[in-house]
Amino acid sequence: MREQIKQWLEVGYRANWVVWGLFTLLIFCQTLLFDHFAFKELALQPTPLNRFAMLISKMAAAMLFASLTFFLRDKRWLIVLSVAIDTWFVANLIYMRNNHILLDAEAFNMSANLNGYFWSVLIYIEWGIDLLFYGLTALFCCIYFFTIQSKRNWWGGLITILLAIGMRLFAEVLYVNNIENLTHQKAQYDAMPFIREHREPVYGTHFPTTVANTSVLYSPLYISSDYYLMVNDIQPDRPLTPHDYAMMRQLDKGQDTATLSGPLIIVLLESLENWVLTPKIMPNLYRLTTNEHVFYANRIHTQIVGAPSADGQMIVNTGLLPINAGATCMHYADNTFPAIMKLAPDSAICLLPHDTCVWNQTHMSPAYGYDSTIIYSDIDTILFRKLDSLVDHGYKYIQCITQSTHAPFVNEKYSNLNLPKTMPWVMYNFIRGFNALDDGLAHFIRKIETDTVLQDYTIVITGDHRILHREKRQQMQRYADRWRNKYTDADHKWIASLTPMDDCLPLIIYSPKISNNPHYSEDCYQMDIYPTYQSLLGVEDYRWHGFGINLLDEPNDVSCGVNKQKRPITEEEAFPLSDRLIRNNYFSR
Repeated sequence: MREQIKQWLEVGYRANWVVWGLFTLLIFCQTLLFDHFAFKELALQPTPLNRFAMLISKMAAAMLFASLTFFLRDKRWLIVLSVAIDTWFVANLIYMRNNHILLDAEAFNMSANLNGYFWSVLIYIEWGIDLLFYGLTALFCCIYFFTIQSKRNWWGGLITILLAIGMRLFAEVLYVNNIENLTHQKAQYDAMPFIREHREPVYGTHFPTTVANTSVLYSPLYISSDYYLMVNDIQPDRPLTPHDYAMMRQLDKGQDTATLSGPLIIVLLESLENWVLTPKIMPNLYRLTTNEHVFYANRIHTQIVGAPSADGQMIVNTGLLPINAGATCMHYADNTFPAIMKLAPDSAICLLPHDTCVWNQTHMSPAYGYDSTIIYSDIDTILFRKLDSLVDHGYKYIQCITQSTHAPFVNEKYSNLNLPKTMPWVMYNFIRGFNALDDGLAHFIRKIETDTVLQDYTIVITGDHRILHREKRQQMQRYADRWRNKYTDADHKWIASLTPMDDCLPLIIYSPKISNNPHYSEDCYQMDIYPTYQSLLGVEDYRWHGFGINLLDEPNDVSCGVNKQKRPITEEEAFPLSDRLIRNNYFSR
């Protein structure tokens, strides 16, 4: 039977077409798998015609890549191409789990700026899903070895390329004619087959939606052109509008002269989420939340976009929100920012656990008003001892940023907290990592509570961003729920009260001006942090109080996530306005 198949394939160029058909089918199936795993939360609801157009576009992408079959004498090179495609799919899945977007030009632009963060991707690998793509390639290899070597077929390759481009253009016409049903936006037809929806260079329309409606295999064509424009500093023109200036007349007081009335310490705890701030996991920090002079808000919604750690630092220091795509720290480090530490009467120090090149800290620390940057790369216990030492030496304006609780949470090895071995490993490492972080904080917190040195300080402690993607949270929440319904171990019953799905950040502000330990339990935003602690520092006349509200004004009287009339500007308005303020260097005027 096998010999008969070989004889049939040897007639003309049939083998080429058979291998091309198998390879096209392989790539098409992988594209559909990718869409299922990557875009299931996007909740696309295409019309039947749009769905048909999407399938045609994905088939065209598969045909285009498979056309290489006709130009290769040795078809084993297709295995290399297939593995490369698998790697592209998996890399995009991992990046989307991490950053909620697909790989784009900004991701490659920042790749050399993340020294020390390489292993953080380990937490986002899901072996059962990611290895499936390579499994399909292995299946193709097995099928291939039942065929024979074949000749080149230049005409076959040209025909399949032209056919693929024609199908892509046809799908574009179908999609554009029905775009309102899908995205409620008017799209324009473009003669280029790989460009859609008047996509802006470098920072464009919702990139996952674009890829979901075409194919992730087209994204390198977007990325290559975007990256060229990015490195050549060709940015889209986004001037401030008359409406923007009208809004800024309400928000910008125009006064540049102000001085902080007291010392200030900002502590950013990497990836701190409110559900781990419990007496069992973080007893020292939890105890501080009950202090007479502490304000505590436990439902701060994160507003980071493209560079999580850097964006969180910018929001807390400046009251601005990040640019809508990309990283402010990589493109606008030379801007004039309305940073709180610029108002310090003495030297301000930034204490870091990583190299200054990470998040472009060499430029960003001075932009936020820090005169000196100290690198102290070690576990958090040592880092906070360095913070204590700076305070003892009379420094009054300090920012301290931790790193060890970033994924994959290797800090857990310093924890003595006993947890069940049945706990998902991410949950296990995450909880123990923050327990170890709390041990590092212990001496500093005792100093806040008892040492007269810190009596006059304003101390802000918060997380820079959430870190776990939805699938991990669901897995962890299911475990906590099972513990409540199934297990009775008294030593671990506290696990049942954990709420990993509640992914807000905590905010703890200590100040001698605060009394009665006010708590704020309503939903609010990271942009509220800056105006809240600013109100304690005697700078009411300073030009910039941010987009948010002072949570100390009306604790628990308003729901700032719902009652938007209480806000000078909504979150939906603040994001695009802040984007244009940063791009046009508004505060340099």
